[in-house]
Amino acid sequence: MRELETALVQLPAKLDPLRRDLEKLEGMLAGERGKLSETENWQKGQRDYIDRERESLRSAQTKFQASKNSKEFNAASREVENKRKAISDRETELKKVSEATTVQVTAMSSRDADVEGLRGELAKGEAAMADQLQSLRSQHAEALTMRDTARGQVEKQWLKIYDSLVGKRGYAVAPVIKGVCQGCHMALPPQLNNILARMQSIETCPRCGRLVYRKELLDPPADPAATTDAPPTTKA
Repeated sequence: MRELETALVQLPAKLDPLRRDLEKLEGMLAGERGKLSETENWQKGQRDYIDRERESLRSAQTKFQASKNSKEFNAASREVENKRKAISDRETELKKVSEATTVQVTAMSSRDADVEGLRGELAKGEAAMADQLQSLRSQHAEALTMRDTARGQVEKQWLKIYDSLVGKRGYAVAPVIKGVCQGCHMALPPQLNNILARMQSIETCPRCGRLVYRKELLDPPADPAATTDAPPTTKA
């Protein structure tokens, strides 16, 4: 159950780096779109300003042409010159910003393509993973049924101990190999090791408290010579 539950969590997590990259790139694009929108609003404001200045320039030129004396002529001339300079300065600045905006839009188009590529890659990965996840869920459901059935055959006192050990130590049952508990790696007393060989009672490790069993009795090695701790058949 633990292995299946871990796999159900870890399998989707394999795509997390791709999800983070996509989220980061989408955030950057959103920020750039916001800045681009502000720039476009500024450009519109500048064009409106230039239009107003051109209208003012036409009025100043009319005054200039209608000037009747040197004082009016000089004042109108300065006004016309100032308007022309203001328009020219704004047009120059607007042109620079427009050129920069064009570069920005091109870069954003490239990033848009990158985002779409990542989205496609993520969708493809999720689709490929869907069958694996479904298989794991089926195995998990089957294992859950088997576990509940098995729990129904165990005395409540041992279920209580088992659940307590799972909560404290992560797993409650540990094999004993060559007289050593694989939960805490402590050598068991010889007497306890012999008791485990009889397979007539449930025993716990004196050190870690886990339920223990002789591994070679339930899962014998392929080569009998590989086990030097096999129980004497005459005393079992």
